[in-house]
This record gives sequence, C-alpha cells and structure tokens, in this order.
Amino acid sequence: MADDRSASMLELKAIDAPTGHYDVAILGGGLAGLTIAIQLKRERPETRVLVTDKRTEPAPEAAFKVGESSVEIGAYYYREMIGMRDHLERYQQRKLGLRFFMPAGDNSDITKRVEFCTPGHLDAFTHQIDRGRFENELFRRARKAGADAFRGWRVQDVSLGSDTHTILMSQEGEECIATARWVVDASGRANIMRRKLGVGEGVDTGHHCNAAWIRLAGGLDFEDWTDDEEWLGRMPEKGLRIHSTSHLIQPGYWLWLIQLESGPISIGVCADPRFHPWEEISSFDAWMDWMKRNEPQLHAALEDRRADVLDFLRVQDYSYGSTRFFSGADRWTLVGEAGAFLDALYSPGSDFIAFSNTFSCELIERELDGEDVTELADFYNDFYLALFNTTAHLYRDNFQLFGNPQVMVAKFVFDSSTYFSGIGNAWCHGKMRKPEDIRRLGEVLRPAIEMLPRMQELFRDWNAIENTPFEGVSVLPKTLAPYIQAQADMAHPASDDEVFENSRKNVEYLKALAVWIFHRAARNLPDPPDENRGINPLAISLHPERWEADGLYSDDGITLAQALEALPGIEEMDLEKRGAVVAAQA
Repeated sequence: MADDRSASMLELKAIDAPTGHYDVAILGGGLAGLTIAIQLKRERPETRVLVTDKRTEPAPEAAFKVGESSVEIGAYYYREMIGMRDHLERYQQRKLGLRFFMPAGDNSDITKRVEFCTPGHLDAFTHQIDRGRFENELFRRARKAGADAFRGWRVQDVSLGSDTHTILMSQEGEECIATARWVVDASGRANIMRRKLGVGEGVDTGHHCNAAWIRLAGGLDFEDWTDDEEWLGRMPEKGLRIHSTSHLIQPGYWLWLIQLESGPISIGVCADPRFHPWEEISSFDAWMDWMKRNEPQLHAALEDRRADVLDFLRVQDYSYGSTRFFSGADRWTLVGEAGAFLDALYSPGSDFIAFSNTFSCELIERELDGEDVTELADFYNDFYLALFNTTAHLYRDNFQLFGNPQVMVAKFVFDSSTYFSGIGNAWCHGKMRKPEDIRRLGEVLRPAIEMLPRMQELFRDWNAIENTPFEGVSVLPKTLAPYIQAQADMAHPASDDEVFENSRKNVEYLKALAVWIFHRAARNLPDPPDENRGINPLAISLHPERWEADGLYSDDGITLAQALEALPGIEEMDLEKRGAVVAAQA
C-alpha cells in the first residue's frame, strides 16, 4: 500500500507541472503577472495562458510585498478592467487621497506640520491594497478564468525561437519544459528577460535612492499622537486621516504610512543617500535610530511595539529602466517592475502595470489573430518610454524640496493636476490604448508635457531663493474648483469628443496654474516680472537672463489677473494668505 501511495503522489506531482504549448507564457505570478493573465482571458478567452511563479505557497497577508497604494489609473484598472471591484470593496480599503505632512521644527508635533491632501472625489476612488490578500485572490481568479497558473516552479532559462519560445523551469530538483508563442516577463525585480536581453544595460534614470520598510501588526493611527481639538476638527471626524496614503516628509526623504484592511500598517522610508546614507536605514536597528532622530513621534509610537513588527525589508538604489519593453518581431514584453521602476511617492506602480499589461495585451491579441505587430510594438515602446521619462521629472533631484512647505504645496497641486487632467482622464475613459487615440491625446496634452520638466526646474529654483518655515495649516482642497473638477472628470461618463475636450480645457487650467505659481515664486527676485504682461507658460523660469530668449512675455500669454480669474479658490494654496504661522528661527 505504501508503494502504491508513493507512486500516486509522484504521478500527481508530475501532472501538476507547467508543460505543453501555450499562446502566452507569463513569468511571475505576482501583481503584474496575474492581472495580465486575467486581462488576456477576459479579452480573448481562447488564449492559452501559462503563469508560473517561484513562490510555493499562497502569499501571507500584510507581511509580504510593498506597493499597497493605488491611485486613480491603477485603481480603475484593477476594479473595472480586471473585474476586481467586488473584492476591492469588500476585502480592501478605500483610501482618502494622498496626504502629506511637511516638516515643522524637530517633527515632535504633527499638528504644527503643514498638511496637504489631494481631493477625494467619491466617484474617482482608489484603494489601499493588502498585496498578499489581493494576489491570492488574483491567483484563484486567473485559474477560474482558464489560465494554467502554477506555484513553486522557478524559471531557469528562456530560449527565444523564430516561431516558438522554450521555458525551462525547476522545482525541488525536478525540471520541466513548456513552449509558448509569446513570453511576458512579470518577474519583478528578478528582471529575467531584462537581464537576458541586455535591455537595461547603460540605462540610468538619474534617480538614486534607497528604501526600507516594515509591516506593524495591529495598525497605528497617528491622530492618537495629539488631543489638539482644532487640528482634529479640520477633518469631518476623527479617524479618517489614516485612510489616506499618508507621508511624512523632510529634506532628503519621504516616509509612508499605509493602513491595511487586514489590520497591519505598512511603514517605510525612501531616502536620498546624499542626505540620509544607506547605512542609516539598511538594518532594523539603524532604521529605528534614524527614526528617532528624524521622526520622533513615530519612533515613540514604535519603540514599545517591536514585538508587533512582522518584517523588515530594504532595497538599495531602487530606480532602474530599460530601452525596450515590447518586441513585436521577437514576441516578448516586460510588464510592471520587470522592465522599470521609478519611485513610489505618487504611487505610480500600479499605473505602470496597467499601461504595460494593456499594451502587451493589444500586441499579443492582434498577433495571435494574424496581424503583423512589429511597428505597433515600436509605437508602444516609444510611448511607454515617453511616459516613464516624463514621470521621472517628478522625482529626479527633487528630494531636497521636501523641507519647503509652500513649494511642496504648489508642486503637489501642479503634479496631481497634470495627472488628473491628462493621462488619468484619458485612461479612465478608455482613450489610452489605441494608437489613434494616443496620438490625438498627445496633441492635446503637448503643452502640459512641455511644461512639466520646466515646472520642476522652477520648483528647485524657488526652493533655492525662498524657504519660509510655515506651520500650522491644513490644505484640504475645497475651493480650487478646476483642480477638484479635473479629478471628478475622470469618473464621469463622457463621449470620445468630451474626453478630449475635458483634457483640452484642463490644459488651459494648467497653464493658468503655472502662471500663478510663477508669479508667487518670482516675487522673491530682485526685479519681479510685470504682473500686467502676458506670460507664456511654456517659457517660465526664475532666470531673468533667459526670459527674452525663451519668449517669456507674450501678447498671447496669460496675465496674473487672467490666471486668477481662471483659478477660483487658488488662495487656499497660498500659505501666507491662509494665515500659516512662520516658525521662529533658531
């Protein structure tokens, strides 16, 4: 009987192996790999899909992977395009925007820190995601949809062929082979195909920062750090702030606090080593010592709860890129972190999963239906690189700004307005997939794309000439109408023409916002610009010696009065007019 049982077990093990031929082999069963498997089966049910993941068991809740925060594009992708609305609403947490606390003194009193939060439109909602819980459900649904999803099989090698690719996998000393028409690398930082193909060689994003984080059982509510009724009363009720993706920031770092529906809270820091060396956060004890020096209130809340720490994880120099993400000729794609990663400050990770997965699906489905997708792959590759490189401007060499409350409020408003107005609006209305829509969108958004890097330069220059230590106000957007409307537009039904018209309208809002920010910053110059002259928002800078050559003044430009007329409620973004306290200098 024992021999019979042994033979049966070996036979079952052999059956449960990823062999055979598939249309698509997905390397990696994490967030990117499982969602593209489901997307492929939803859009083209007959597609034969293999998913193989090295992890042998279901993921544990909470103590698993970083990347718990989603913003509008990623949330829409998971909820509507992957069909996870029911799970997200029942088992994950709705979030209340991105919340930031600027530094104040020694950071020993959170009520003094200038607070900013992005709008929280009820329809354009997002989620805090327990990655373990979410990925386990994605695995189940991928299988239910008809994908052959396997755990415990590690990819050893991939051989690309002219017609068929071969994937060699192993588990506990056993090997198996599967073949596929397409290979999708979703292996995350293992970067299987990126390394094999050499598409990451020589790529430098220019953003070199480190991260370290924990998950804390039982959660933590930073509103418990104070009994200041005025500060608590700035929100409709106590206990709401922790439902945001909250950030504590200071020159050289930002720190996240993300409460999960399963109970624990994720706490981590991303630090520029020019300000905070790697060695100061690379071990748990060093991380706690660093916390004591920089975030004493948080440190005090953690010190007596060391037993509740579920894990400590770290990654050095976390940003990287690639030259190619999609190949139509050789039939492979890189999705999610298998191809590139920038920074998590604005939670763009799920957005880039949505982009890379969807472009991959478009290529794979068209090619399997007999279309030559070589040129289409080049188009998507160029567009994805443009998205990645444009987004990089938001982070690159900007961590020093985090100590400047007024500059950061302006930056947060401009950056998030650009996101809502442009790719957010287009994506949530299905207008960022077909090449014809992308080209049309590019024409509408061209001014915003050109303004974005110029505005980041302005923020850095502004920080260099003015850094007022404002304290004591919360900027929770309520009156800046076009900002709030730009977010709402993402969630409201609209025809094709209305989508692009909303984006065009919002680009005009961005131009006015840029002009207002320019004048707010330029009043620190020895000879400020004439407020009555029209300003070309694509030429603004704090370098008067460049103004004439750049074409700053323009008869077709926007005067300050015209900008103010286009920005009802902008006064809530001016900390001085809001009555913020200026901290006494030591």
